[in-house]
Amino acid sequence: MFVDPKVIDYFTNEMVLVKIDAEKDTVLSKEFHIIGYPTLVMLDKNGKEIDRMFYSPPDEFLKQAKDYMAGIGTLDDLLKKVAVNPNRDTMFQIADKYKYRGGDADAEKWYGKVIAAGNPTDSLSGESRMALADMYRRNKDYNKAVTAFKAIATDFAGKPIVADAEYYIGDTYRRAKDTANAISAYETWLQHNPTADTSDVAYVKKVIEKLKNPPPPKAEEKK
Repeated sequence: MFVDPKVIDYFTNEMVLVKIDAEKDTVLSKEFHIIGYPTLVMLDKNGKEIDRMFYSPPDEFLKQAKDYMAGIGTLDDLLKKVAVNPNRDTMFQIADKYKYRGGDADAEKWYGKVIAAGNPTDSLSGESRMALADMYRRNKDYNKAVTAFKAIATDFAGKPIVADAEYYIGDTYRRAKDTANAISAYETWLQHNPTADTSDVAYVKKVIEKLKNPPPPKAEEKK
């Protein structure tokens, strides 16, 4: 990304690029709700967040950066648009922006609007419910996340989204260090997805093996 000449030129002449180690600078990490790496937060001259970006091909990345600087596609822009036209796609974009900014209450509200404005089991409602469950998981509210993923697996029976929900049930149990339920959930995923991508199947089997046969603790951990 930042080795592309066009991107280098843009950030040399139009931006001030600052790189922060969020694992060491925990104050800034918490202030900007950094939940994954890398995270690119675009700020105005007063330090107020304009929006945040994710890695993409150089031309696409530059277009988005320039749009954001012009106020196009930002959270403020989307809020103005949805006030005039309550479009579900726009509502979903707003919810996503709040989610990644750490605005959990606002994210939950807007995902709820998406679901309420359409069919509760259509694709956008499914994406909204998955995003909410993922938010609970990331916030370590594991019981709430598992409940949400299980509800999705039930309500969307027969639809592709179920495979994702069932996988994340296992992942959530694993993060919660509930080994028995994690193994059971991953094995259920394998049973329900016999034709899944070979690499996905191999990965899940590897995770199950590690859960069943964890490596011995390191010397310093024994003390």
